[in-house]
Amino acid sequence: MTEIGDLSGESRRGRGGRPTQAEAERRHDLLLRTAAELFIAHGLQGASLDAIARAAGVAKRSIYARYADKGELFVAAIERLMEDRIGSLAAYEVGDAPVEEGLLGFARLLLDIALKPQTMALVRMLINEGPRFPQLARLDAERNRHKGLAAITRVLKIYADRGEIVVEDPDMLAEIFGVLTVRSAQHRAFILGPEDPAQLERRLKGSIRIFLNGCRARRA
Repeated sequence: MTEIGDLSGESRRGRGGRPTQAEAERRHDLLLRTAAELFIAHGLQGASLDAIARAAGVAKRSIYARYADKGELFVAAIERLMEDRIGSLAAYEVGDAPVEEGLLGFARLLLDIALKPQTMALVRMLINEGPRFPQLARLDAERNRHKGLAAITRVLKIYADRGEIVVEDPDMLAEIFGVLTVRSAQHRAFILGPEDPAQLERRLKGSIRIFLNGCRARRA
């Protein structure tokens, strides 16, 4: 019995019994999400292509048709996993609040993403696997990390256009913002575990003040 919303076999197939483009994209998305889950659970070494193919319900040869090796699949899977999180940053709307209040709200969103268990597991895995597979860490930085920095840069430029802050080097300033608001909190969480929410909020407000002390536009 076909469930509501399921596609019939006929609608999923094109001429000659080949999957339609929509069905092929759906299967590929399932492959990447399944691979990401297994990589996070078992690490790059522990998650085999055979296990990924079985869990995703695809043939192993179809994986090799898209990816040269497990390393390429790993990077693509992590990229897909981060798209949803980074997408929420790209869609963030900067309101009319003053820069300190606005950046605090944006930093809360960044921190919420960074401290999610799945994100923490991802970062831990990249740290553990990085020394053995430096090319994967490089690809992840090129494909994923710069997207997060681009989202921060977009927000900072809006406040710069309003004349509230001075942005001379957008990329560097975005990285500094990320270090102050996210990376330090994530590092503490790795070592000490979850932080008291009130203390986390105090640290975040202090980080925003320190950041603005360095780039707030000076009034004549």
